[in-house]
Amino acid sequence: MTRSVARRTDVVQAEKSPPPIAAGVSARERREPPPAAGVPWYWRLALFLWSTSFVFLLLYEWLAGILKAWRQH
Repeated sequence: MTRSVARRTDVVQAEKSPPPIAAGVSARERREPPPAAGVPWYWRLALFLWSTSFVFLLLYEWLAGILKAWRQH
């Protein structure tokens, strides 16, 4: 078996320093708001409908099982 050639590590990018901050700018003003989620509204609606129907079906099965067991006693 032959060993694979080791990769060269001499071409490493140096860390970039953060951009300078203007004097007199507070920390709140400096921060940018986080970008909006990349999920479109219709996917959020579909996920909401799916999750609520899943929860209601689970509750229905749970309650039906309880009632069935209660009636048998």
